[in-house]
Amino acid sequence: MTDEQPLRKRVRDVRTRLFGALFGDRIGLTLFLGVVVVLSLYWRVGFYIADTYAIANTVINVADGHLDIQRIEYSLTLGSQPGLYRSGSQVIGRNYAAAVLSIPFYWLLEGVSALVELRIALAAGWSLLAAALASQLGGLLDRPRVTLVGTLLALGAFLANVALATPLASRWTGLLALQLLTLVAAGVVAVALYRLLSTLHGRRVGVATGILSALALPIAFWATVPKRHVFSAALIAVVLLAFARSRRPESSALLRASAYAAVGVLAWLHAAEALVVFVVLVPVDLATAPRNDRRTLIVVATVFALSVVPFVLTNLAVTGSPFETPRMLPSLGDAAQLGPDGRISIETATPTPPDPTTTPTPSPTDATPPGPDSSDGGPLGALPGVVQALVGTLAAAPARLSRLWEFVGEGASIVLGDPERLGHVFFRSGRVPGIDYSINQQEAIELTVLESAPILGVLVAAPLLWGRRVLAATRESLRAVPTAIRTNPRYQTDLLAGGIVVMFTLLYLPRLPLYSQITMRYLVPAMPVALYGVARIPAVRQSLDEHFQEFLRAYAVASVTGVVGVVAAFSWIEPALGEAMQFHALLNLAVAGLTIAVVVVAIVRDHEKGVATAVGTAGGAGTTLFVLSGIEYFTYGQFAYPIVRWLSELLPVF
Repeated sequence: MTDEQPLRKRVRDVRTRLFGALFGDRIGLTLFLGVVVVLSLYWRVGFYIADTYAIANTVINVADGHLDIQRIEYSLTLGSQPGLYRSGSQVIGRNYAAAVLSIPFYWLLEGVSALVELRIALAAGWSLLAAALASQLGGLLDRPRVTLVGTLLALGAFLANVALATPLASRWTGLLALQLLTLVAAGVVAVALYRLLSTLHGRRVGVATGILSALALPIAFWATVPKRHVFSAALIAVVLLAFARSRRPESSALLRASAYAAVGVLAWLHAAEALVVFVVLVPVDLATAPRNDRRTLIVVATVFALSVVPFVLTNLAVTGSPFETPRMLPSLGDAAQLGPDGRISIETATPTPPDPTTTPTPSPTDATPPGPDSSDGGPLGALPGVVQALVGTLAAAPARLSRLWEFVGEGASIVLGDPERLGHVFFRSGRVPGIDYSINQQEAIELTVLESAPILGVLVAAPLLWGRRVLAATRESLRAVPTAIRTNPRYQTDLLAGGIVVMFTLLYLPRLPLYSQITMRYLVPAMPVALYGVARIPAVRQSLDEHFQEFLRAYAVASVTGVVGVVAAFSWIEPALGEAMQFHALLNLAVAGLTIAVVVVAIVRDHEKGVATAVGTAGGAGTTLFVLSGIEYFTYGQFAYPIVRWLSELLPVF
């Protein structure tokens, strides 16, 4: 008995530490469950963007035990799958980080589908999560009735889903696994922002920011559309959280290293995004860390090196070079044949070079700059193959890095010299010159940053705040600024957050605006970081802390009345899809303008009256857009939950 007690204690300690690392506390767990439960309500099983075919097929083939694409499970035709590449006689997929990390979900779904019909399993899973959410919420509020009512509603939803269920083929498990991964990533975004702001400004500010990060930003739209953007957002949010917590003198080296580990995983997902985050993180980290002794730096370097091992091994396996990603390979184009059993065979035709005009999700790393060629037995010919690849990659690296920084420089030129283009990215969309609307059936559905995330408009007030502080500052206080940055974790985290937002914006501005963006999705990974900036404005954080109930009330009222009001209005005017999206664009711009005005007045008058209500209203406007987009506007595939399909059919919009 005495031997079992220490073992139980160790198990309990490990469980407590793991829970703390994942969620922080019970509020973090409750927030995670809430985000996953809410966002999965408008989960559709189907392909909204053509790139997803290639990613889902990558999951299937990785699950079969190989990295190259030998079998096509999801396709209309092979040519409908941008995102496939050619490496010799092999067909290569993309987003291997997402594909590999989806495999546990794939195995789970495969096992469950062997026992019970897949649609019923999904409904049961949602109801279990909803019941768990009710239990956690009831415990936090010390209201057992919340737990009872929530559990009964979850049971009722399950019975309704069973009654309305239609079969869902088990072949969908690859796509479903990807969607589960992005749903979890959306929950991670909310938890990371909650923990970050709780550390700096208390739990109320943390909870408000966590809710807004997942439900009022385009994270909500892309949570079940398995592109990389939500996954990238989660990793960058983890970078910011780990950095902020590692600024404390008592923090461990492993905590500091976890920021670099997240960058390593991001490199596996998308190398260009990881590079710009890394370039910002390293100087800010070294300049502001509590200590830079040899042992700490060795731990950080070792963890970072281990985190890039999957990136390096994947590249070696599919391209033969440790730092040449699949995106740098020639596009597959039409150089392959698809057999009746889904098997792919490469033709002997010359590989098609990358063509950004045929790919709806171009990347700054799509093009492959010229590098040394050792295939003719030149100066590298005598070296082993792996060494040749490494030397060749290192020789070509300057050209590739130069190409990447050309995008950043071009982005800076747009900021300085093309305000009209900048306006079409951040402020007003409508029908933008240069966009081919025929691809979207002539519908103007591409919204700007502010039109899709009105809460971010509050950042417009930041220069006013800085200006007031500069005007009120004395010479001595200005001299103390460098010292404050070196000693205050909040200012240090501000510096990192600002750098990430700026670099992300400059990286992707040359590609924007573009069709198939919907919510300026290339910038989505930086939006939670920008929301951190909103929460750091004194008038905002003080109001959220002191008037938290007003924030929750305004958010709930704006979300519910927004959905009901828009549905009622659209049942009368019967808009087309583009008109509906532009209605939301104008509505969100109006809400953003009102919120900005309230915050500016609060800054000028040094009080926060009405700010919490304005912030909650802006968040509710964003949520209204994403709820209706998921349930009603973009009708691809089939709903995961039959009860949501039934509700969608009742709404008199389209």
